[in-house]
Amino acid sequence: RGLRSETNITFNTALPVIFGAKKYAERLSEIVEEKNISVHYKHNLTEIDPSKKEAVFENLATGEKVTKKYDFMHVTPPMGPMEFLKTSPLADAGGWLDVDKHTLQHKKYPNVFGIGDCTNVPTSKTAAAVAGQSGVLRKNLLLHMKGQPLTQKASQKESSVSVGNSYY
Repeated sequence: RGLRSETNITFNTALPVIFGAKKYAERLSEIVEEKNISVHYKHNLTEIDPSKKEAVFENLATGEKVTKKYDFMHVTPPMGPMEFLKTSPLADAGGWLDVDKHTLQHKKYPNVFGIGDCTNVPTSKTAAAVAGQSGVLRKNLLLHMKGQPLTQKASQKESSVSVGNSYY
């Protein structure tokens, strides 16, 4: 306790924004300002040297390599579709499971449904998104098995961002 004034916190992201959902991005931008957190956009982590406690980032805007010292590092690895899915007829052009963003039913194969980080649904690739999609999936699967129209619609806003002691 009492170490914050002696601590430098830096957030590096390969993305051009702090968070993909505008609602959360606005609040997170306020928080990093309030808490004096340094943010570097378009900085992709390319290498970590734990013996030196150094991380190397590529500035995606300039191509420059930037080496930064660290005491503690938290990393989220890059996310993308699995190879077996990318090469499957189930995938869209980007390699994601090609489902309707509302019903979660595959656009070409009506007996295929999907949720989570393998799909092309425009939500964050988080457990919070899956939690929001799972009820819709369950109901639509039951409707599909009964030969009834799919009436459940997934929200494109399912997400939960934890910042400090608050969830947004």
